[in-house]
Amino acid sequence: MGIAYAAPDMQGGNFWGVINHDNEEGIIRIADNTVTPGLKMWTWGFPSFTNETDARKDPNEARPYVELWAGVSDEFFHSADFPALGEVSIPETYSPSVGMSNVTHANENILVNLSAGAAAVNLQFFSVEPATPLRVTLKRGDTVLFNDGMKADPKNGNRISATIPAGGSGEQVQLTIRTAEGRELIAVETK
Repeated sequence: MGIAYAAPDMQGGNFWGVINHDNEEGIIRIADNTVTPGLKMWTWGFPSFTNETDARKDPNEARPYVELWAGVSDEFFHSADFPALGEVSIPETYSPSVGMSNVTHANENILVNLSAGAAAVNLQFFSVEPATPLRVTLKRGDTVLFNDGMKADPKNGNRISATIPAGGSGEQVQLTIRTAEGRELIAVETK
């Protein structure tokens, strides 16, 4: 049981969330975290996930869940001031993360887990609009490692591995995911 805060910051990320690594499912919030720097995660803890009973027959607030809170202050008990008649607008998107062990990049269209070693690049991604046909391109410098059209899988997520040719220049791997019509949904590179 406990609370976790993202303090002092979220390292400049525009997303945060929680992933159950056993089944590679989670929920990710994508927003401008300079407007909402606060993040609190709460759970009743591991014991709430064991010996689970039917919630309709045994109601109890300590059910297995993780509660995600976002806010305009850096911690739950730090106040934030609003001017009289003021307003704060926070555009945000929530997305499941199915078939992903981590999220390295995210926007309102796509969640990405991109990593590269000396011999291969590995990509996991989840599309917020899985019915949209996609073109996924992985490049290292001028070398195309993967370039193919595909339909996103909303039930299992998506995994792509590509070999990196030996003797490379050490450049970062670039990923671009576009719609079949060519509209860019996300463009990122390995860190």
